[in-house]
Amino acid sequence: MISLRKTVTELDRLEEFQRTAVNCYSQALRSSGQHAIELDAAQAAHFRSQLQALRDKLESDADARQLESVQSGFDAELKDYWAKTGAQIQRMRKDIQAAAAAVEAFAGSVNESEILLESGLKRELEQLKQSATSDDIREIRSAIETTTAKIAKSVDQMRTSNQLAIAQLKDEIRLLHQEVRAARAKVEAAPENRQVDNRAVSGRIAELMRQNKSFSVLLVVVRNFDGLQNCHSDSVISSAVGNFQARFEGMLPSSAMVGRWAKDQFAAILGTAPANAMEMSSEVVHKLSAPFVESEQGASRSVVFMPRAGVIEFRPGSDPAKFQAKLKQLADTLAA
Repeated sequence: MISLRKTVTELDRLEEFQRTAVNCYSQALRSSGQHAIELDAAQAAHFRSQLQALRDKLESDADARQLESVQSGFDAELKDYWAKTGAQIQRMRKDIQAAAAAVEAFAGSVNESEILLESGLKRELEQLKQSATSDDIREIRSAIETTTAKIAKSVDQMRTSNQLAIAQLKDEIRLLHQEVRAARAKVEAAPENRQVDNRAVSGRIAELMRQNKSFSVLLVVVRNFDGLQNCHSDSVISSAVGNFQARFEGMLPSSAMVGRWAKDQFAAILGTAPANAMEMSSEVVHKLSAPFVESEQGASRSVVFMPRAGVIEFRPGSDPAKFQAKLKQLADTLAA
């Protein structure tokens, strides 16, 4: 009886420890979001929302696999936020270096101008000193008039020189800001610099395979994506892709998870049987082939995607590695 009581007490203690550990981990995720360095408000808000999504996965009776899944996602979010923040800091450093170079050039031009004016003033003052030793009042008056006129002229030149230098500096700073904004916009808009984040879909697939649950993946590949990028601006393509994904998601059950798998690929994780998913794929292709009308500078742009769809099933007991290989093979086949 004593042994049973000890065992029950120990189990209660372990259960309380588990709840406390999960709660502490959840609070650590919350604190990581609250105390994140905020260089960009939208970026920081997205980071906090991702951490909140990870917190939502935690439960008081979370098992080791759930904790490992959350930890993997947490590590990925930290790396992503660190990389983006580091890139912003690097851009800020370059901006500061460029501004420092402009100020240094400005200071050099002002200093050179002041040296010339200073030497002229010294000559005029020396002339006044020499005139002061003269006994001829007319010579002294003449020297004073001439010298004061030259000094006044030098002061006006100095004032004008400084005003021109300041105006030039303002122009250089304005041009520098324009170049910085243009460079940033070019980097952010360039298709090769935009990374597709498919971690949510990949993480969900990995989680379902670890749980050994049955599910299907409906994969949609846009075959003419590169051609559309050559015909339309980045803003039009970006808007059309968002509407494409929204239309895709709207045709599926609310339980389905939809995400962008690659630049030209979209994946939906379904709990339905493969046969039902195949029937659904025909309707998906038909509706996603309809034009998307986008607006750009007051003009309408029609974007027509050419999608192909396929379905792959994961059954309990299947090899996860083979499933991933089949999923890649399906993507390659649809893109061909």
